[in-house]
Amino acid sequence: RSSQGLCMAEPLAASWQRRLGAPTWRSAAAPPAPPMLRRAFCSGRGDGFDDARPRPPKATPVDTTTALDAASAARRVERRIEEHLQELRRREAEGVLAEEDPSAAPAQLAADDGQPSTTSPVRASGAPDALRLVDPNKVAEEQGRKDIIVRSSNTTGQVLWPATPEDIEILGQSKLLYPAPYEVEGSVIIRLVRLSDPVTSPVGRVVRNRQFGIRGNEKWQLLAMGVVCTLMIYSLGIWQLRRMEWKKKLIEMRRTRLAMPRLQVAGSPYPWKDNVEDFVYRVVDVRGVFDHTREMHIGPRPGTDEDGATVAGYLCVTPLRLEDGSTMLVNRGHLPADRIDRATRKEMPAWVRVRGILEEGEVPNLVGQYARLKNRPDRNLFVYLISEELAENSGARNHEECKQALITATDILYEDDFQAGFRRELPFTMRHKEDYLLFWADEHTHFNYACQWFAMGTLIMSMTIYKFIEVSRWRF
Repeated sequence: RSSQGLCMAEPLAASWQRRLGAPTWRSAAAPPAPPMLRRAFCSGRGDGFDDARPRPPKATPVDTTTALDAASAARRVERRIEEHLQELRRREAEGVLAEEDPSAAPAQLAADDGQPSTTSPVRASGAPDALRLVDPNKVAEEQGRKDIIVRSSNTTGQVLWPATPEDIEILGQSKLLYPAPYEVEGSVIIRLVRLSDPVTSPVGRVVRNRQFGIRGNEKWQLLAMGVVCTLMIYSLGIWQLRRMEWKKKLIEMRRTRLAMPRLQVAGSPYPWKDNVEDFVYRVVDVRGVFDHTREMHIGPRPGTDEDGATVAGYLCVTPLRLEDGSTMLVNRGHLPADRIDRATRKEMPAWVRVRGILEEGEVPNLVGQYARLKNRPDRNLFVYLISEELAENSGARNHEECKQALITATDILYEDDFQAGFRRELPFTMRHKEDYLLFWADEHTHFNYACQWFAMGTLIMSMTIYKFIEVSRWRF
């Protein structure tokens, strides 16, 4: 170590010895400080402190191989194989193989006696010399001569060896295993290949052989699953076609009934009693007085104001008392949430004329009957517009007629306003007749959905058939 390192380490060592209660070194020839202390407290500028510095990592060589280089290497291999085959043909034509084999001598002697020889030239029993390629991956000469045909230049460790009949028999009787590469790490994968087939990586071939559909009856299972999925998707397309026909008839029925003459209702019994299906979506005119004390709110629900902006609110349903004392439910429209309190809209009992569309209310489907929130008439809480449940809080004496249908108002006229020559502004947003002909999904939308399902099913079936043909032609 350098003198500078010693002069800095020794006083520090002495101070640590005093702290630990150890005797200090007083002589001039005191032993040097422990190496650990010298490494920890010295500046490290001496000779031996350079070894403790972290060395920069070695630069990683950059692979500059391109696709053109790989193609050139493959072409070089093909050219060497062609030259090798041409050399074999030339040697056969010149009789070099027959001269090298002693068993060819009797045939040559018979030909020299002047008799026509009936024995064809005998081929050499031994295989020709192995083709050796000059590339970085070839086996070194000191390792001995091996019958290497081709050694891959882009897949390290992949070698093609000539298979003898004994090798073919042994490998042909072996159990076929197709493990994943990570399951045989460090092992050697051997398989038989035909020279007429494209030769790929053994690891890639093993991974490919693990796919579903190439063993036993798996291809039939694949075909069955594809057919079942296709039929299910086709059934959805047929369902959309039926929905299209139903929606088309519904729109046509609404258009026809909205164009019929209006029904004038003065009291009970109502024209639609026990036959409401034949009168829904008919225009009805009725005269009476609203009972605001039994007003019911359904919601909350989004609505629109005069400017078309979306506002939160409720549907307001109020019982209408007719001249004979019977009751009819009237849906006056969407009421903003800030106008729910009756103190914000002073309404006095008065005679009104209501024109609207006869409806059964919101009839829940099969899912809605069990999954939806329930109305609570006992607490005056309603989520859905169902006339039968709303009639329980209406106080109607003709309860059976009242619960069959309700009127969705399109126009409300107070008789006092008519006599005064003006129309009061109402806080409700009422529906129009044209709204009953508008649907989010009309017959054209259902037709588009059906086309999408049929196209998806056809695509799945085409992919299934293509995969079935591929796995049927697959050879391990």
